[in-house]
Amino acid sequence: MFKKTTVIVCAAALSLLTAAWAAPRAELGYKACLAQHIAQRKAFTLTHPLPPSGFAGNGTAPPAEAGISAPSVPVLMYHYITPSRYNKEPRNRSIVNAEAFEEDMKYLHERGYYTASLQELEDYVHGFAALPAKTVVLTFDDGYENNVAYAYPVMKKYGFRASMFVVGANVPETNGPFDPLGRSYVSREQMESTADVFEFHSHTYDLHYKTEQHCGLVISAAADADRLAPDIRRMKAAGIDTPYFAYPFGETNYRAVYRLAEEGYRMAFTVKDGYVRPGDHPMYLRRIAVTNETDVAAVLEGAAGAGH
Repeated sequence: MFKKTTVIVCAAALSLLTAAWAAPRAELGYKACLAQHIAQRKAFTLTHPLPPSGFAGNGTAPPAEAGISAPSVPVLMYHYITPSRYNKEPRNRSIVNAEAFEEDMKYLHERGYYTASLQELEDYVHGFAALPAKTVVLTFDDGYENNVAYAYPVMKKYGFRASMFVVGANVPETNGPFDPLGRSYVSREQMESTADVFEFHSHTYDLHYKTEQHCGLVISAAADADRLAPDIRRMKAAGIDTPYFAYPFGETNYRAVYRLAEEGYRMAFTVKDGYVRPGDHPMYLRRIAVTNETDVAAVLEGAAGAGH
């Protein structure tokens, strides 16, 4: 098996390097670098299968009203929530007006949607539990304080649950008076006081930025497995130690996924558009980015039919 793998890797490397050397001289450095990187990546993938998680279910039971199990589940992704009067960047698709968010939640409530926890979603993905046909998962990336100011009261009113992926280095112990025009982050004190709605997970400790990496490509710092390893340790030391993760900018690669799996992460989210279904790879789950223009009714209707 080892010999076969070695032959495959060598053949792939030779093919890629040949293509690189055939490129025009001006592109030679980049092409050769990229070919080497791809060959190394393929070799790592072939020789480093993901470590088994040993996951045997969280023991979640489907709600009594489950009925027919959902064929797929939409995981909705929000970021920054603010009232329209404070939205100074209306074209920024990561900013959702608080009024639009409240309409989304009202729509879910009036139609009887169940908001699943990540433990329940994990059991659903692995086939350990069913979820109601009308199920949605609510996620918030980056840990903005306005999620607490504007989203939390609405979700609490409707009895909803949600997951927030925070950047550990941005989390203060406590916050002063909330400034709706500022950019502040949820504090540890707020994490405790909103735990009846939010569960909190990792968006890295301090890797939510882009940096130049292999061959001059500028990508998420969290996609660098060598940076990710110590960052994971810092996040766990900060007390945010769950098996769930969201990739900054949705960017990752096999080395980074392998590192996360080594450290006990069992489920992670991208920003690739689509639904979650039983049997999906738990480290590459899709989500649906919600903007002010998102037709939530259409998103929910899609979940009932197709999945991906």
